[in-house]
Order: sequence, then structure tokens, then C-alpha cells
Amino acid sequence: MKRQIITLVLAIAGLSFLNAQTTETPVKPDSNYGYEPIRKGDQFIRMGLGIGLPLFNGSSDGIETKTNINLGGTGTIGYSRFINSKVALGGEIAFSFNSTLGGNLYFYLPITFKATYAFVFNRIHVPVSLSGGFAFQTYNTTNFFGPIIKPEVGAYFQYSPDWSYGASVGWNVLPQFYKEGMYNRTGNILDVVLSVRYHF
Repeated sequence: MKRQIITLVLAIAGLSFLNAQTTETPVKPDSNYGYEPIRKGDQFIRMGLGIGLPLFNGSSDGIETKTNINLGGTGTIGYSRFINSKVALGGEIAFSFNSTLGGNLYFYLPITFKATYAFVFNRIHVPVSLSGGFAFQTYNTTNFFGPIIKPEVGAYFQYSPDWSYGASVGWNVLPQFYKEGMYNRTGNILDVVLSVRYHF
């Protein structure tokens, strides 16, 4: 009886050993973690300060290079959200001014919708944007509310996941339309802005 029990135990142990040898170890799938510098849903707030350089005015008589306004300043704040890894939509508000030859100030306050396409080169981001909206303009006692279009290109260094720093150049096109067409003007002012962007 004792011999039969020992034989049975040895047989079970042998079968268990053979079964362990034939059981395959599960293979873990390869992991692929691809880095995405921009993802859908990423957002940022941009704040900037810069200068406004008057280029020329357009009128019914053609292009007038003598604008009668001097170098000015501008400050901007805006918000954008990426709808995919390249395109962001948002808005921006700016406060800009230029001094005039007569010692007065010309103010304009653009409020715009902004669409941006971002080119990414490692930690360098190159956004190309087009903004459109309206601008409140004032000079002395004269006020005007009209459209504005602004193409813009920038370059930013992604210092950290939260912050990037850079500069942009934007071309403000500011038409002014009046009942008498001879008074119509289109101002063209170039912005050069240093900016910081907070990403979240």
C-alpha cells in the first residue's frame, strides 16, 4: 500500500513537471509611446508687448506712404485651443496706439477671432495665423468702428510643458469706410511683438 501511494505521488509530480515545461510563458506586447508636441484639446493663453510700425495708407488715390503717424506700442492677450495636432482656434484682444505728427495719439482696440496652423520642429513652434474681427478706433474727438484683418507669423521655443517664449510679426489691415468714398482709408500697421504663452 505504501508503495502504491509513493508511486501515485511520483506520477502526479512527474505530470505536473511535464505540464509546467509545455506551458508557454505569455509574451507582453511591445509598448509604443510616441511623443506628441501638440495634442487635440491642448490650450494656451498668449500675452505680448511690442511696437507698431505704420507702413502706408490705401485710399482712392492709391498708396500713401506718408501716414502722419509715428512708431507706437501694442499689448495683446489671447486664448487658443487646438482642434487637432496642427490647427488652433481662439480669440485675441489688443490695445494699440501711435503718436501723430501733431503730438496727438491714435488708438485702436482690435477684438478678433483667430485661426492658427502650427509647424513644429522639435521644441520650436512656428504658428501661422489669420485673425479677423472689428476694431474701435479713436483720434482726438473722432471715433470709428470698423473691420480688421491680421495675418501673423511667429516663432516660439517650448521651454517647458507649461511655458513657451517667442516673437511674432503681424500685419494689421484697418479699413475705414465713409458715405463719401473720397474719405475712405485703409491703414496698414506692422506689429512686432515679444510674447509668452502659458500651455494647459
